[in-house]
Amino acid sequence: MQPLSLDKFGEPLHPFSAITPSVCNLRPTSRGYVRIKSPDPYQHPEIKLNYLSTDEDKQVAVDSIRFTRRIMAAKALERFQPEEFLPGPAVESEEQLMQAAGDLGTTIFHPVGTCKMGNDEMAVVDDRLRVHGIANLRVVDASAMPRITSGNTNAPTMMIAERAAEFIREDNPTG
Repeated sequence: MQPLSLDKFGEPLHPFSAITPSVCNLRPTSRGYVRIKSPDPYQHPEIKLNYLSTDEDKQVAVDSIRFTRRIMAAKALERFQPEEFLPGPAVESEEQLMQAAGDLGTTIFHPVGTCKMGNDEMAVVDDRLRVHGIANLRVVDASAMPRITSGNTNAPTMMIAERAAEFIREDNPTG
């Protein structure tokens, strides 16, 4: 096995030294859905992600790629001689960048908002997280959030669980 090459600071270079800048739209306007297709509990639901379905989200995606390129061209990173691998420097037009955003984009795996809270016909749970029409069933997770938070969903989900625990204790007093 050959030793790795060293950079000008004497640090070993990985055969594919890389950095993966990542951007995230913290306020997406696109909305998907999860729908029950059958009363059969073994039938998978219909899941429509609907990413990048609004003009606003498309523009954020394109602008994010452009902004990331500006960051990577900063003087502070010059010594690392960054080269763009994906989508690649030849991808420049608005249409090409939008296509790349759709092809390369991923989620941060924090979906929320699939179980609307309220009293209208679209609502799944009430204000105590009880599922409408089904006794003794609550939804206690991020799906009860109306919109994604601007940070990790872990702490807000834990808060929802704490409140649900309080609701359960209040609704089932021991005596």
